[in-house]
Amino acid sequence: MQTLLKLLVGLFDALVVLFMSVSRGLGLSYAELNILVYCGLVPLGWLGLVVLRQRRYKWLLLAGTLALVGFAWLLRQPGSTGQGFYNYNIRLLEQLGRTTGLGYVLVSLLMGVLIPAVAAGLLLLVPRRRALLLWAGLLALLLAYFWLGTRLA
Repeated sequence: MQTLLKLLVGLFDALVVLFMSVSRGLGLSYAELNILVYCGLVPLGWLGLVVLRQRRYKWLLLAGTLALVGFAWLLRQPGSTGQGFYNYNIRLLEQLGRTTGLGYVLVSLLMGVLIPAVAAGLLLLVPRRRALLLWAGLLALLLAYFWLGTRLA
């Protein structure tokens, strides 16, 4: 168990280093990159899985990419709620870590790696005719979380 914990902490540390390097390279703050990845790139990746299964929705991938670019632009604007939302996420993850006894690092990995991976797996496993509906449901949950975060930040 101790070895697994060390491995997970190492994974978390590696992800932080990667995010810091990418954020510097793109000229974004760590918080901006974090929000773009988890609220933009992850759902866009999920949509990519839907499009792989149903080509007729490829126009949605273009629309999603344009939305991501717009979202990135909004995050860079003065008065953006980006940093506040990021701070809200950190507080929430810390609270969940304390409440569950898992700690911040494990809860962060659960929310940031495992849950998105399970969602991707589900998108590949559901019947093709249900994949877009599942993606829309996942996106709605994420948007509700984002909306709540901006209100509580």
